Amino acid sequence: MIKSRGMANARKKQNPRFLLALLAGKACAALAGRLAPKKGSNISGEVALKFDPGFLRGFSGIDLEKTVFITGTNGKSTTNNLLVHIFRTAGRSVCSNLEGANMKPGAATALLKRSTAGGRLKDEWLILEVDERSLPLIHEAIPAKHLCVTNVQKDQVQRNGDPDYILRKIRPAVGPGTTVYVNNEEPRSKSLERGSGRAVRFGVDPLAPAGGGQPDPYAVTMPCPLCGDALDFASYNLANVGRFTCPSCGFASEALADYVIQNVDASARVFSLGGEAYPMPYQAPHFLYNYALAIAVALEAGIAPADVRRALETFTNIGGRFESFALGAKTVSYVRMKQENPETLQSALNVIAADSREKVFLVGLDAVRDFVPHYSNTFYAFDCDFSGVAASGVEKYICFGDTVCYDTANRLRYAGVPEGRIEVLGSGDEGEVLRLVAGCRAEAVYLITWLKKFEKLREKAVGYGKG
Repeated sequence: MIKSRGMANARKKQNPRFLLALLAGKACAALAGRLAPKKGSNISGEVALKFDPGFLRGFSGIDLEKTVFITGTNGKSTTNNLLVHIFRTAGRSVCSNLEGANMKPGAATALLKRSTAGGRLKDEWLILEVDERSLPLIHEAIPAKHLCVTNVQKDQVQRNGDPDYILRKIRPAVGPGTTVYVNNEEPRSKSLERGSGRAVRFGVDPLAPAGGGQPDPYAVTMPCPLCGDALDFASYNLANVGRFTCPSCGFASEALADYVIQNVDASARVFSLGGEAYPMPYQAPHFLYNYALAIAVALEAGIAPADVRRALETFTNIGGRFESFALGAKTVSYVRMKQENPETLQSALNVIAADSREKVFLVGLDAVRDFVPHYSNTFYAFDCDFSGVAASGVEKYICFGDTVCYDTANRLRYAGVPEGRIEVLGSGDEGEVLRLVAGCRAEAVYLITWLKKFEKLREKAVGYGKG
């Protein structure tokens, strides 16, 4: 149970530099709110940090026992936003960065918006989504007593290198005074329980029979985060997430975690946890881990299951995850993923594979241009299992883009897709992409690509074929 021990970082006197930074940040936030109300999740924090680099340390009224940081590779935003929604549904006041701005400027913006003119936080709880690389800097300024780690996986290689590098970034935030919430079925996350004051484990019962791991000949297991030997997975709920054991050192998932989602009924959109039934607002398997973590923190904080249930009934996730548009009689369903991240690509593939209708699979993996250095990534596709999609009834596979369309086609061939079902378009021209889709028989179309490319295709599809 989460208990308060007082305002751990209350200050008797604020320094003038902090107050000047706070004033400048609030003025910027007010201006941004008038000019661009849907934006400005970083700018006011950036301004404040320019005035005072130690700005995050200056706030008072933060109860560190009621401060929760949510970090990890995948699922931070969904978990953070769901958790805040649960707390607010239960009548708790919360300061948070719901816009997903999870680095220092985003944290600074969230705090300055919810503080008094003297820098005292107005809310009882502080719940922040925190970027893994930014965690050491933010935690140093605000040493939260509760740290949630969704998972630690491959992501943005030009920025993060390998997952073990990120694991080393997270470890310093775990100490004897920290309650850490770890994913029982994700080995790197679970390894962070060592050295913590208390570990709360969350998980999901196996969604597939034991032994139902990845059959793809290119699939590999991951090394044990403690000894480096190869882990044995009994089954996978997600890519590299499932019941596991290290045959060398004995590190393993618990037979029964503290908070486990069970009895998942996708058709009825319900699951159970701790003997309580809860609604399932989104059905994809990766959301189950978000639910498990959010419910674990809420119940530890003393929130009643009835309040959690009410919150899940009314929860709406951030946009752009699952969207669709019409192309004549066809429905193009967009399954969002991060190309820098094989686990989200695998989750998207699993969604497509679960649909047994005849379909078109439209995939545009292209150059990653989110920040310098730009790069073209082909190897993540070999971390994923395409066999489910290949067996699900695909009429045609259309690979498009300027850089890796032929690499994607090769990966499909390695998965056993007949060459005659693959069409390659060596560009990202939206009109040409839609023309190829329109020429197919199947009315169900699944699209995997960048969000901006989806938006351009959706815009181009308006009135397509008319006039």
